[in-house]
Amino acid sequence: MDIYASSLHESGLTGRLKSLWRHSRYRRIVWAVLIFAFWCAVVPPVYVAYLKEGSRADSALDVQGSYSPDYIHVTIIVQEADLTSHKLNMYVTATPYGAWANGRAELASNVTGYFAYKSFDFREKHIMQSFDLSMPLLGYPRMYPFDEYESFLEVGFVEQSDDRKPIPLRVTIYGSVQSLSFDIHAELSADVPETLDFKIMTGRTQTTLFFSVFIMMVMWALSITLMVLAFQVTMERRSIPAPLTAVGATILFALPALRNSQPGIPAVGCASDALSYFWNLLVIAVSSVSIIMTWILRWKYRPRTPESTRSNSVVLTMPTRTHKPAVYSSRNSDSDDLEESSVTLNHPR
Repeated sequence: MDIYASSLHESGLTGRLKSLWRHSRYRRIVWAVLIFAFWCAVVPPVYVAYLKEGSRADSALDVQGSYSPDYIHVTIIVQEADLTSHKLNMYVTATPYGAWANGRAELASNVTGYFAYKSFDFREKHIMQSFDLSMPLLGYPRMYPFDEYESFLEVGFVEQSDDRKPIPLRVTIYGSVQSLSFDIHAELSADVPETLDFKIMTGRTQTTLFFSVFIMMVMWALSITLMVLAFQVTMERRSIPAPLTAVGATILFALPALRNSQPGIPAVGCASDALSYFWNLLVIAVSSVSIIMTWILRWKYRPRTPESTRSNSVVLTMPTRTHKPAVYSSRNSDSDDLEESSVTLNHPR
């Protein structure tokens, strides 16, 4: 009895749902709710992940050598990463503290700063001037979007004296470049005292990687769709409307713009091209040519039939009237007998 009641309840519920689904208004509401749920499940999480990547990049590293109240604070800001030229451009400022400052952020003595393979001299009783620093990037841009780069930086200060006394320092590195992420490792140098060695790893952000892979999937979807259409046209003799022949050419010319929409993509020849662009270009070109050639070869010449029964001249038909011949009688004066003579008058039609 319970089973029968439950089945009856299910059938009634199913019937009710089917009756509601027949109405276009309810179907539109359901589709709108599904689209909104998909938007909420995709767009906000991606935006939150983007904000987290930006907050992590705002303050990449803050490290200090041996603890001392007398030190020099170095701030390094990554301004640009030119991956094509293999250069990492940074802006560097330095500020003395404790015994190395005279109270107005001016140096108390002459010092020399070492940054990578360059040295900078700072004079006594002067503010330490900021400067631009360029470092080499070791990596391969052709591995986009999976490319990674390494940079090595050594930072240290010494006093310009006979003993070349090392100066304690503190270094803060800020790295915030669009579509790039930085992973920085620091350690004290084993060879030079009071010197910090940095290893900066540069790569693509997760958002950039996701979007690049998505663009590659879109290109593959377009090429596979056109390939299936070409197979239906050539092998299964699908009808070919005239506008259908232009679809392949349109996709073919739109493909380079779609490829270049990937953020920070280098010139043609990177890993992304080897995974999608080159193959998609080949598939779309072959499919487009096959569709157009099939459309041309299926066309048959149909000569015009001669119109023998029709004339190009215009025939005007005028109504006609039938006239009876008029008969006139005349009397012959030379004879007593009367002779009848008939005169027929022909009227022009």
